Amino acid sequence: MRTLTKLLITVMISLILCGYSDAAEKRTPHKPTGTTKGAKQGMKTYYMGRFAIDLPAEFQPEIQSQKIRYAEVFDFKWKERDRAKERESLWTQKLAKIKKLQLPKGKDRIIIEEREIKGIGNWGKAVSYFGNYVHPTLIYWTALIDFGSSGGVWLTIDGTNTDKMIKNFTNILKHYQYGFDNLTKDSFCLNHGRIELPYLEQEEIYARFAGPMGMKLRIQMSETQQVEEVGVFDRLVASLATNFAPGVDVDKIRTGHRKVANLPGQEIIIRGTVNDVSELFFAWDSPGKEDSGEYPEIKIGLECPDGNLDEKTNIWDHTLDSFRPAYKH
Repeated sequence: MRTLTKLLITVMISLILCGYSDAAEKRTPHKPTGTTKGAKQGMKTYYMGRFAIDLPAEFQPEIQSQKIRYAEVFDFKWKERDRAKERESLWTQKLAKIKKLQLPKGKDRIIIEEREIKGIGNWGKAVSYFGNYVHPTLIYWTALIDFGSSGGVWLTIDGTNTDKMIKNFTNILKHYQYGFDNLTKDSFCLNHGRIELPYLEQEEIYARFAGPMGMKLRIQMSETQQVEEVGVFDRLVASLATNFAPGVDVDKIRTGHRKVANLPGQEIIIRGTVNDVSELFFAWDSPGKEDSGEYPEIKIGLECPDGNLDEKTNIWDHTLDSFRPAYKH
């Protein structure tokens, strides 16, 4: 019964929020870490894309993925003292995984080219390959860069023009800096450092955190080419009007317009109940502005078991109040 209840309520909230990125949840294998820079006592600051947020120390990051200028990029810290051994092992594992991909029709091999990357970091390699058997003309490039004791960076990009892709990902990697000191309006933050490039196009961020009292926080940001006029409250009203989930009772605790980081948006706090089992849902979204890195489309959602409403609402309010452009520590 509990499984059925959670399934119904999950369906309800996913309809309200238009869903989060399943692909984002699957494509990032590492667990990022936060930093306490700029946060109040008992809080941690997490940087993601061009924004930052403060969360209670009990929240643990589970996933963070990001895309800038069409490239998926994430940085990491070395696990072993012998960097040379570790990076070679990582690269060998990556090549082995690529070789297991399904070969597109008309192609006689998966890997097209492997090359060294010079002039960026201490060591670097890149490989091009056919990464999508459904689209045989689509070429992927994956690169691994050793930036010294601070860590390394993985980057993956796809397209059909090799020269343009190489130029693009080389430019991105050249502008990587470790850490979050002296951030600017051009800083696009990863897990441990940032890319110092202004917004151009195609930026996406997804993060998920596990908190106390069964809380699960999700944040999704992306540039938009078409501003969505319908907000989370509008979607809630429309969903209730169609009775899309029979048997689910919805109690509206707080709804309305709310500015976050000086961005206009809509907020809902609701309780969903099925068979006397209740869940709390908090959501805020902002439609963003067309083709903007400073004003992307943003969705922030928090779900948790019912109970401790005042305490959970307080955490939610502090979380939204702390959300800000990354360069404003």
